[in-house]
Amino acid sequence: MIAPSNISSVHTIDLHAAGEPCRVLYSACQELPGKTMRERLDYMRNHLDVIRSFLMQEPRGHKAMFGSILCHPVTPDADAGILYTDSDSYLDMCIHGTICTARAVAELGLPLHTPDKVVLDAVCGRIEATLHRGATGRVEEVTVRNVPSFVYTPQPITLQVPGLGAVKAYVVFAGNFFVLVDYPFAEPLGPESHDKSFYVDLGMRIKNAANEALQVEHPTNPSTRKIALAVIYQRKATNPLHVRNTVIFGDGQMDRSPCGSGTSALMTLMHHLGELRIGDDYISESFIGSIFRGTLRESEPVGPYPAVVPLVTGRPYLTARCEFIREESDPFRDGFIID
Repeated sequence: MIAPSNISSVHTIDLHAAGEPCRVLYSACQELPGKTMRERLDYMRNHLDVIRSFLMQEPRGHKAMFGSILCHPVTPDADAGILYTDSDSYLDMCIHGTICTARAVAELGLPLHTPDKVVLDAVCGRIEATLHRGATGRVEEVTVRNVPSFVYTPQPITLQVPGLGAVKAYVVFAGNFFVLVDYPFAEPLGPESHDKSFYVDLGMRIKNAANEALQVEHPTNPSTRKIALAVIYQRKATNPLHVRNTVIFGDGQMDRSPCGSGTSALMTLMHHLGELRIGDDYISESFIGSIFRGTLRESEPVGPYPAVVPLVTGRPYLTARCEFIREESDPFRDGFIID
């Protein structure tokens, strides 16, 4: 059994997708106990959280760091199991993290059941990532097929957000539960109007208000019962299927990418509102101007909810291959965060 005291070093591949980092841990946690990915996440949180903190937090990481942890799959026809983590905690799903992890799997040469398709067991369910290779054979793009996604609140709910008052919002499941708010100000959403701290504060107030107002529960995966992320979005005047967003999660982290799961949530909401048809091309733009592309496929309902299957495509880039050392004498070996 893995014990934190035995962990002196681990190996990772570091990447980014649309500017958002992902540190892929492929050593140390292959044999996590648990028959489901939820049980493995709970074991990780309760017994091995030091791995998350020392890789994600300072001095090896930072508050906005993100990562994934590869382990053996829980189903026989999947290629691997995956857990998603950040400097604060864990998430059930992350598409930018899946885009990066799929390329890491290719770089590592891990065996696949189907060439150029990485099938992952995650807490949210089965995820498929298709590898698109260039002329040299290297992976240049990845398309992630998300789990069936649905609008949890078919009618908008009214949130009482401190400093804003009454705000209309929707709650959508797209691997995680999201609260989505159309940007409630006249100026453009982005760094040209406000700095990062403005959007982080706004997103955290919206997320906290949503969790206070509504108790969510996935109809077929009842262990998923928290609104984990806030999406603040604004349609482009020149193209209604080009949407800029900023996504806030954890303890005040801002996604540098357009957030693939957040993109899934936005596409699911726009389909519900009659603005996006099955098969339409969608452009998702981040706070820093980076892009994911998306589209929707048909799906069977999820419990009582009509659902769609989002597909999100992005480009993963290698940034490092690392061995991270955890010296016993190091007073900061387990990591720390300064806000």
